[in-house]
Amino acid sequence: MPALRTPLFDWHASHGARIVEFGGWEMPLLYAGIVEEHLAVRRGAGLFDVSHMGKLVLEGPGATALVNRLSTNDVPSAAGRARYTHLLDEAAHILDDVIFTALGLERYLCVCNAGPRPRVVAWIREHLGSVRLADRTPEFLCLALQGPRAAEVLGRLTPHDLGSVRPFRAAAIEMALPGHGVPPETEGRGPSPASLSPPGTVLVTRTGYTGEDGFELLPPSALAVPVWEALLAAGEDAGIVPVGLGARDTLRLEKGYLLSGTDFTGAETSLETNSEWLVKWDHDFIGREALRAQKDRGGYRRLMGLRLLERGIPRHGCRVLEAGREVGTVTSGTMSPSLKVGIALGYLEERVSSPRTRVEVDVRGEPRRTEVVKPPFL
Repeated sequence: MPALRTPLFDWHASHGARIVEFGGWEMPLLYAGIVEEHLAVRRGAGLFDVSHMGKLVLEGPGATALVNRLSTNDVPSAAGRARYTHLLDEAAHILDDVIFTALGLERYLCVCNAGPRPRVVAWIREHLGSVRLADRTPEFLCLALQGPRAAEVLGRLTPHDLGSVRPFRAAAIEMALPGHGVPPETEGRGPSPASLSPPGTVLVTRTGYTGEDGFELLPPSALAVPVWEALLAAGEDAGIVPVGLGARDTLRLEKGYLLSGTDFTGAETSLETNSEWLVKWDHDFIGREALRAQKDRGGYRRLMGLRLLERGIPRHGCRVLEAGREVGTVTSGTMSPSLKVGIALGYLEERVSSPRTRVEVDVRGEPRRTEVVKPPFL
């Protein structure tokens, strides 16, 4: 089956992006370089095309009860509120980590990962009842504008008070795009294309997956290039750059955020991924009994951070050792562009999973002294 492409694929290819297959999609890995793009996000702003993410709409009577039945976390019902959570199967294995956003009365947007999307859609359909599910993934983009100057950049394209869109909130904002007159509300906010005007509204959320401030914009696919190029033009003096999946991976790893298919693969639980903070035990959700039984038994491995104390770059699959005995496995690893040390996430036996425990990571046959840490790394 051929890989899918986002509406911005041609733009990426024509602007020098290195394209790779990811989650069934052809996606930009990098443009100028992973470290350069990573640091641009930490210092100013970066723009990601993450339109491969699944965009599922659940609506109708009973939708609020359903999403809470599907979710380990409590999902708010008030419009404009968002919540990060896990979806579990009956055995408490993580199907995916997702974000539910309440769009209105009994209406929710579920943003899921690209690879698990077919399985997530099929699983939700098994539990729908009278609730309607629509997979709107091809119809809308998902653009992530991230960095300490993200709000400043987006503010140049909208009169909306972005301060009112607090973390894990959503709003429909009016956006100005090339081709029309300049709205008076945006004048004087910095460099912008010669002609701008509001074509309508765009849903934005403020959740992020880089550890920096930022927004996700979900315009219709027909506006792919206009919105993308307007954001890049508006952020030119802020040092904005297009960013690929390579830097997205290093950014999220520095904050200890999980990557679907790498840090969990369908065989792990919320307890094993050290994500009990996402579990609200006082409500009924699919997988609750199995998860509770695991917690009562104890003795399960835990996903923890690993920070190398000497030179070396940990990679997926590296063994974690204690006195020469294997006690864990690295799931994600890199050389941190911000810290300039090797960092990783890995599953560890319970007895070596406490912060400050000293272990070793086998990097290409060479044991490297390592400290167990509780993420984030910065």
